[in-house]
Amino acid sequence: ACNCFTIKLLLSQLQEKSYCFFYLLTSCHMGPNQYACPVAPPAFYLCSLPWTERGIQKQKQSSHKVTRMMNPKSRVQEWVADHIELIPGMPDDVAVDCLARVPHGSYRSMRRVCRGWRSAAAAPEFALARAEAGANEDLVFLMQFGNPVAGDDGAPENTPAYGVAVYNVTTGEWHRESSAPPVPMFAQCAAVGTRVAVMGGWDPKTFEPVADVNVLDAATGVWRRGAPMRSARSFFACAEAGGKIYVAGGHDKLKNALKTAEAYDAEADGWDPLPDMSEERDECDGMATVAGDRFLAVSGYRTGRQGGFERDAEWFDPATREWRRLERVRAPPSAAHVVVRGRVWCIEGTAVMEWRGERRGWLEVGPYPPGLKAGTARAVAVGGGERVVVTGAIESEGGGGGHALWVFDVKSKNWTVVRPPPQFAGFVFSLASVRV
Repeated sequence: ACNCFTIKLLLSQLQEKSYCFFYLLTSCHMGPNQYACPVAPPAFYLCSLPWTERGIQKQKQSSHKVTRMMNPKSRVQEWVADHIELIPGMPDDVAVDCLARVPHGSYRSMRRVCRGWRSAAAAPEFALARAEAGANEDLVFLMQFGNPVAGDDGAPENTPAYGVAVYNVTTGEWHRESSAPPVPMFAQCAAVGTRVAVMGGWDPKTFEPVADVNVLDAATGVWRRGAPMRSARSFFACAEAGGKIYVAGGHDKLKNALKTAEAYDAEADGWDPLPDMSEERDECDGMATVAGDRFLAVSGYRTGRQGGFERDAEWFDPATREWRRLERVRAPPSAAHVVVRGRVWCIEGTAVMEWRGERRGWLEVGPYPPGLKAGTARAVAVGGGERVVVTGAIESEGGGGGHALWVFDVKSKNWTVVRPPPQFAGFVFSLASVRV
């Protein structure tokens, strides 16, 4: 691995079964030319796995094999290794299972150990190993303003006024994406797979919309510059649908509402211009349709009707490349929309409503988040629709620094209020979720 890391393998007999205990201990002892440990304080992880007969046999087959080759003329000896094990003396499938259990917060440290670990963590099979081990974590990325009343316990002085915060729904931990590039004010985000795209917003100096795109791979923690949008815009609808990120509407630098739209392929890093919507839609909501493969732009208002939110929507059919209208939608700012297990939900001032089609309309499926101030909500589904996370201001505190999260358990239909640390209690303008 490297000089900074110590790996110990211990075999013991428990209840007539053999178990493999894998310890990963980071040490901060530094010396000349030694690897700089990125973890402070030292971290300690333990994984306990059954050591089966199949595992022992595979260990024998995958052990470090060396072939000695002789050149009779030059008598040069060449040693060729046909395989480098991830953890010496351990089958690679067991090693991957151990690495898959490392908490996501230590991913960057783990990837820096060696090229083998970095390659293993980047492979598609690694995500499957985490899922099989029950080690998946649900992360919510929040485009958030700094909290002006954080006080002495708040964020450091160099914390940007608007940036990317991360709430780990699984562990309850908070952190800020300190490695993120500068984020335009009111930039919005959407996720596809493990990638989170941060798009558009205002230039903090000129207050004009930008076309900037930056993409984070949440599985690796690496940011990259993405291809810019074809149109600079802010306050637009955005969401993932059918493996692409769609943006539509918003307004330009003259505050004219837009009806243009485009779709982003994060894998190819390219934008596909779409036909215009039938209406201008500023400050519209974005989501996937019931099938999950079509994009829906909800409500919004035209240039001449500032703040006059429409009670309709348009959805894009990628097969015909046409927009189609949908009537009778709930209009923001009093409502927040989210797709949960293929159903469109609306969170408004009285309850959580679900769209059941043109005939049945909207039906109540749960209570309203207790204490959530109307008009401040943003919502996202996490864990494949197991839970819904809502952000907003607390009614009793009038929005003056009193922002919180509400987590809704879809099965039990109960809300849990999450009070973030003061430095993460600012207003959230956009959010997206990723499972890693």
